[in-house]
Amino acid sequence: MPDLSVVVPVHNERDNIVPLLSEIAAALRGKSDFEIVYVDDLSRDDTLAVLTAAKAQFPELRVLRHVAQSGQSTALRT
Repeated sequence: MPDLSVVVPVHNERDNIVPLLSEIAAALRGKSDFEIVYVDDLSRDDTLAVLTAAKAQFPELRVLRHVAQSGQSTALRT
């Protein structure tokens, strides 16, 4: 289990996924054992596809997806 989990709730954020992932990874790689958990709140754009593709570049990435739109608070508790 990682020492640190960074949880990022998202909804229709396809254009912001990779830039934020890059910033988080650059800040933490080599400093801590970490994971980045993106929680997709049933996005209607291709956010999930972008996240899935990003797993190849970011091995620290975990992706969860709500089965119903539940909001930011629920995403943080997921």
